[in-house]
Amino acid sequence: MVREMNFKSFISTLTQTLNWHKDRCETFNCMVMGLIDQGNVQHHALATPLKTQGTLKSKLERIRWFFAKQVIDCDAFALQMVTRVFKEIPMMDLILDRTNWKFGKKDINFLVLAAKVGSVTFPLFFSLLDHQGRSDFEQRQTLLEKFRKTFGFQFIRSFAADREFIGKEWIQYLCDHDIPFLSALRTIAWPNGVQEKDLLRISLPIFKKAKKGPFTI
Repeated sequence: MVREMNFKSFISTLTQTLNWHKDRCETFNCMVMGLIDQGNVQHHALATPLKTQGTLKSKLERIRWFFAKQVIDCDAFALQMVTRVFKEIPMMDLILDRTNWKFGKKDINFLVLAAKVGSVTFPLFFSLLDHQGRSDFEQRQTLLEKFRKTFGFQFIRSFAADREFIGKEWIQYLCDHDIPFLSALRTIAWPNGVQEKDLLRISLPIFKKAKKGPFTI
């Protein structure tokens, strides 16, 4: 009964804030529950909880139609997800990473900005790159600007990225906005005009809280 009430609340929120049709909201809700129950993102697994008397084929068609036709406002979705779970916007540890694989001959290359709150980590914003390999400054900046527009940089507790995410413009951007970052830097990545004291000023609060030895975010 409680679970059913949560379903209805979830559907109501989507309908009101994302301007989706009620049937699309119900489809999405069932797909999420299918993902949780089955632990699988394949359409056959997502179709399991769909409340319809049709055949499996018709359920799969309903899911395909959703992905093909439903416009998703990812910024509004991210804001609703965070505020619904945490009640208010929390301080977040941000992680920027990239995942690349091939589907046939096509490269599928996602740049993802995720957030960690307590022991929970979840994706917030993403960009599908139109090429293989690393991202550039503008693509990374776009994701962080989405975060600023949706939540505000004041809610960044820390920002982590690996050595792939370097470049003078990029480090300068982080320093200019006082974003406390953890990153593997090469000497050539240091921007002109940025002194070591500037990097320490925005990053030292993180290192003060870090325990000795290896740790992960």
